[in-house]
Amino acid sequence: MERKGCPNQMANTLSKNFIFVRLLNKLLNYPIASLIILLAPPTIAVLLANTFAENLNAPVGHIMRPILGKINSLPQPINYVLGENYGIIAMLPFLLLYALPTVLVFSAIFTFYTKTGILNRASNSVNSLFTPFGIGGHDVIRIIMGFGCNVPAVIATRSCSVCTRENCISAISFGSACSYQLPATLAIFSAAGKTWLTPVYILVLAITTLIYIKFTKPVLTQQPQKSYKTALNQYLMLPNGNTIFREVIASFKEFINVALPIFILICFIAGLLQYFGFLIKLTSLLGPFMSIFNLPPDAALAVVLGSIRKDGLAVGLLNGDISGTKLWVGTTGELFTSVYLASVFLPCLITLLTIWREMKIKFAVTLVIRQSSFAIAFSIVIGWVSYFLSVI
Repeated sequence: MERKGCPNQMANTLSKNFIFVRLLNKLLNYPIASLIILLAPPTIAVLLANTFAENLNAPVGHIMRPILGKINSLPQPINYVLGENYGIIAMLPFLLLYALPTVLVFSAIFTFYTKTGILNRASNSVNSLFTPFGIGGHDVIRIIMGFGCNVPAVIATRSCSVCTRENCISAISFGSACSYQLPATLAIFSAAGKTWLTPVYILVLAITTLIYIKFTKPVLTQQPQKSYKTALNQYLMLPNGNTIFREVIASFKEFINVALPIFILICFIAGLLQYFGFLIKLTSLLGPFMSIFNLPPDAALAVVLGSIRKDGLAVGLLNGDISGTKLWVGTTGELFTSVYLASVFLPCLITLLTIWREMKIKFAVTLVIRQSSFAIAFSIVIGWVSYFLSVI
């Protein structure tokens, strides 16, 4: 005999009474609809964070200008480590205005998806779409987590299947535009007056990522049909608001305790590299090779900085001015190719260190060689196809 008032039964009954929840239940039966629903968290998070950053960018810049003026007058190399283009204090506003809001909003939506059951239902629904590429539906969740931050997404792959984990990490490293990379990309296209390039960039990034993992690892031979059918029979449940709040606070603490110290270390190293002139030398060395992609030598700086930190591509293309008033000028094809190459050529140093720790040095080195090779090949195609399209 069933007991009345069973919590799960009451939650399921409650869910059925909401038209929106019932509509979601139907939509989640369709793989394409489920994929769109899965892509909503990073999209909403980036849009909200970008709006937040744009509203505060000018006043924060006004406050920081005299502070950075004093910092830049300090003795060398202290001024480079703290200020100039890549120092800790100089880059801190970008971290707080773009990255932190993206992580927090993404955490809230992602937790909502998890607690309602949307995440489990959607991941199982899209399973058939991605098994030909060597990843399963649940691996897609980790890839989407990478849009918040690649580091926890890579760590979360511990729960992936043994035969799909390497593929999943490769997809995160190549195609998950993190909370640094995507806002920086939006800032560049917006400064150029070509915001329409943003959805094109995301589409190209998705297609090339699938091609990349398709040709680097074997496909799956089995699909979790049993879990798929079970998930489709589960009703969605409304989560507790306190649970979502606790997860957001946990993400904030993790950001402060993990991401911030690594951010400081990276800025410290980048500042010293600028002080000793290594960035200029490296850019001069790579400049002549930019012609392979039909790009001018100036684009090399974005590739170098994007390899250090994903928001570095914005600094490279905006010439150190994130407001966009000194945008590196090029054709639409050159701009798009520069952004793409800088964003996928290498995983950022923080992600690479995490991959090294999780999968050992051999896999990390192999991933770097493989990713850079495919990034070069894709960028050559994009650069010259865009050139010939502009000529025709």
